[in-house]
Amino acid sequence: MNSTQSKKITHASFKRQLLSILVVSVILLSIITSTLTAWKTSQTLRETTINNSLQITSNFAEQTVLALLTGSKENGQEAIDRALGFTSVVGIAVYKPNGEVLIKSTKMTRQKPSFKAELLPNKTQLLFETNKIWTYSAAVTYIEDSYDEDMINLDDEVIQQQILGYVLVEYNKEALRQIQRNMFINNISIGVLVAFILALLIRLAIIHLTKPLLALSQTMATARDSGRYPKAVVDGALEIRQMAEIYNQMMTTLQQQNTALEKSRNTLESEVEIRTQELVVARDSALTASRHKSEFLANISHELRTPLQAIIGYNDLVREDLELECMDAQVEDLNKSIRSANNLLALINNILDLSKIEAGRMDLYVKAVNIKNLVNEAIDTVLPMAKANNNELKVNIGSLSAIIYVDRQKLVQIFLNLLSNACKFTKNGVITFNIYNDKNFLYYSVTDTGVGIKQDNIDYIFEQFTQVDGSQTRKFEGTGLGMAITQNFCQLMGGTISVESRLGIGSVFTVKQPLTAKT
Repeated sequence: MNSTQSKKITHASFKRQLLSILVVSVILLSIITSTLTAWKTSQTLRETTINNSLQITSNFAEQTVLALLTGSKENGQEAIDRALGFTSVVGIAVYKPNGEVLIKSTKMTRQKPSFKAELLPNKTQLLFETNKIWTYSAAVTYIEDSYDEDMINLDDEVIQQQILGYVLVEYNKEALRQIQRNMFINNISIGVLVAFILALLIRLAIIHLTKPLLALSQTMATARDSGRYPKAVVDGALEIRQMAEIYNQMMTTLQQQNTALEKSRNTLESEVEIRTQELVVARDSALTASRHKSEFLANISHELRTPLQAIIGYNDLVREDLELECMDAQVEDLNKSIRSANNLLALINNILDLSKIEAGRMDLYVKAVNIKNLVNEAIDTVLPMAKANNNELKVNIGSLSAIIYVDRQKLVQIFLNLLSNACKFTKNGVITFNIYNDKNFLYYSVTDTGVGIKQDNIDYIFEQFTQVDGSQTRKFEGTGLGMAITQNFCQLMGGTISVESRLGIGSVFTVKQPLTAKT
């Protein structure tokens, strides 16, 4: 059975499958029963015919006694004519005991048999059989009664039996075969007719039985397509009624559950709407607070930077006077004060830049810049920090244009942030600054041999006010704004920054920045 036939059987309805099985079973059963009945009847008819033929042969043998006693063919011819009166008897012959033919019919086909080998005395028998003819044989016997006159008791007779000869009768089987053929045809025809009638009755019965099941299926299909909860009619056989009752119970349960779900959904939608309104209010409040925070940071940074710059300026003037008077100890103390003031100024500048970025008011001021001078300026600024931790600072300048168009202040701040971070987190190591450009992009990177960063913490280094080591016992100072501002400046100029780091080995910060920046 191929896959196509299997799919057809699988997709056939239950009624069709059941009807097919029952009809085929009834037809096969009727045909087999008719065939077996015809065969059994045929065998019985055959046995009856053989018995009748044996009786005819026995009767014919009794009628030929006189002909064999007298040796008269005329007497034998009369017996033959009577025997040939039977329709199926086609040939008769009478033999003397020595095997000589006394008389036989013209249609006799059997030649003289070997009496010693084939004939049994005192017995009527089926001698042999062909496809068309049975040949029967019977011994012709004569019983002679005799008694002794000298004996007183006359009832004591001596019975002597004498074999006068043998007869052969040929019996045609064609009539029997015709009857057998008709019997098989009639039986099978009757079986087919009975099977057809039974198939019709079975079909009607199956339609009656499956009608409630089909109605239940249609009700289920209506429930599926309409989304409603129709109830099925409880009818039919016990099992179908049970299915309908269970289906109705299921529909009732589903309706109750869906009603409860609909009510819960409406309640949930109302709650979601309320919560959404609350979130909108909270978002607006947060945006307002963030804007106020940015404005406050910008204002306070500006107000702090002005007097701090004045303090740094006056300290510079005092330091110059002290240097002229060779008061080295006081100069060193004043230098520490100036460095602290500069650090505080840098922090204030970072806060001011961050507030501008959050407020969306950070602008680009693109102009022609001598990039090599800008690199040297950054290196000179960071060199004291590198020496403070005993680090070696290397600069590799590749193919670099003399003049490029960038925002000078932001680019130098990126350089300083990257280099100062490397100097801060590296001790007794090497810091390498690489820079070059092609026709479209400026590439630069800072490589250090410092403490490195865990892979899990790399994503956090660009967040505001966040450091990799945020504990109270951290070893490195800082506000956590440098890398956040660096990333924002890179994105503002259309560039990208990436980092690769291994804990205990070092880090590499790489920036790819377009040479044509949008103002």
